[in-house]
Amino acid sequence: MLLVKKQIFFVIILLFFFSEVKAHGNLSIRITEITFEIYKNPKSAVLYFKRGYLYYQHNEYKKAIKDYRKSEYLGFKNKILYFRIAETYFKANKLKKALNSSEACIKYDTLDIKTHKQKAQILFKLKKYNDAIVAYKYVIENTVDLRPEDYIEYSDMILAIANNNYNSAIAALDLGLKKLGKNTIIFQLKKLKFLKKSNQIKKIINQYNKIIQSNKRKEFFYYEKAKYLFEIGDFENSNIALQQAKLAIKELKLKFQNTIAIEKLQTDMNSLEIKLRV
Repeated sequence: MLLVKKQIFFVIILLFFFSEVKAHGNLSIRITEITFEIYKNPKSAVLYFKRGYLYYQHNEYKKAIKDYRKSEYLGFKNKILYFRIAETYFKANKLKKALNSSEACIKYDTLDIKTHKQKAQILFKLKKYNDAIVAYKYVIENTVDLRPEDYIEYSDMILAIANNNYNSAIAALDLGLKKLGKNTIIFQLKKLKFLKKSNQIKKIINQYNKIIQSNKRKEFFYYEKAKYLFEIGDFENSNIALQQAKLAIKELKLKFQNTIAIEKLQTDMNSLEIKLRV
């Protein structure tokens, strides 16, 4: 009787395997393989944890949480488990549960940068902006290898608290520029956006100059500068920037001059030039 039950179980698993693999590929194979391992070792907390993470990657969040909780029940209680539970709840948009799990993770390691960042993101989505800033400030001040996206996320959080606090948001970006390099274009463009939002004209023009100076391809930025100068009524300098854009295009290799992007840019430049003549 026991043998028959085992055979039935394996048939069910195989049917699941063949139906899922076609749709989801290698990830489904790994889930099926580890399911066999769990069948042979039903008290293995580590196996449940591993399958839970596979389910998470497979976007099956309920199954992931179920496996994580089973792993916890079997004795696998540590920082990584609660971090994984928190990220799964976060993806499933169950934010209060995500926050509880993230805080449980921090109890295991109060200095863990990754968990503080996770907590900040959860708090931000819960619209607890002040708490989110405190958590993210810890990340910014204590992480050595931050990515540009981290500083941008931090600046966005600052503006979420006070939507006109552009100087503080810009200061966050300047910190990123200082740590990651002044030529980091993603920071420079974001800073330009904030300067425009706060209408800091002199700093906007200076920012355009910095971007132009630090980039090999200058034609697009010269045109954007010319357009901005036209919008604020500085027609003389707008024309100068426009001529610089034309010269930058002429200095390109022919294969670049003949691209669709450059052809569109020249059309836009011609349109702006007509406006400047009026």
